[in-house]
Amino acid sequence: MKSIKKSDDRIPYLAAAPTVQAKCDAFELLASNGQFDEAEGRNFKVAELNDSAMVDLYDKQFSRNQSTEILRNGIKNAAKNALCPYCGEGFASELDHYLPKTKFAGTTVHPANLVPACGDCNFAKLAYKPGPDKPAILHPYFDAAFDLPWLTATLANGPLGTPVVDFGVSLPVPAPELEARLKQHMTVFKLWERFSTWSAQSLDNFATLLRTEYGASMTLARAQEHLQLTSIQQSGGRVNSWEGAAHMAMLESEWYLSVHFGLT
Repeated sequence: MKSIKKSDDRIPYLAAAPTVQAKCDAFELLASNGQFDEAEGRNFKVAELNDSAMVDLYDKQFSRNQSTEILRNGIKNAAKNALCPYCGEGFASELDHYLPKTKFAGTTVHPANLVPACGDCNFAKLAYKPGPDKPAILHPYFDAAFDLPWLTATLANGPLGTPVVDFGVSLPVPAPELEARLKQHMTVFKLWERFSTWSAQSLDNFATLLRTEYGASMTLARAQEHLQLTSIQQSGGRVNSWEGAAHMAMLESEWYLSVHFGLT
């Protein structure tokens, strides 16, 4: 509130503070119970303020105000290794409203509703709102699914014999609701396509390695050893790394190594 220079302009927000705190508490209750799909915008209105007041507070007094830069950076620093938690790849340079600010006024400036994200994920998600027929995407502060192995990949013989990596979701123990959320997460952030596109570079890198460094001396066993090691290195310890999954797909594809490259 200190960023609002005129005391008269602060009065409505100060009066609404208890209501906003109650809405933030309601947000965390939904999060703790895994019930984001039950969130309704009408339950997060701030009666003391008009519909755009909280958005104005965020846009003018938080996201664009130099005096709040330390707060913004503190939230962004929650991203491990400065990587976007939604995709695990991009630089977390922006803040995303997990529940959209235009529909959930009471949580517009709640730190738990502000997720550090890369520009691509923030743009892809836009104002996505979970609901009964729209599973909630993963929330990096509340979802344990980030620690479960669920991202899989397979390598296919694509058009004109070009290798293509396709990604999927598979949990060690069946959990239909969680699987639906994981697939929705991949869909909302366009990770099916993005991961596959990024994997094309890994395929090119391996093909170049065979041509330039090993040539005819590369055996099937050496290729498998290289891909196994690369899978571990590229994943960087992340359980659901697209790099790790892609290299494991390359390793496990008999067609890719034995037929496409003719390794024995």
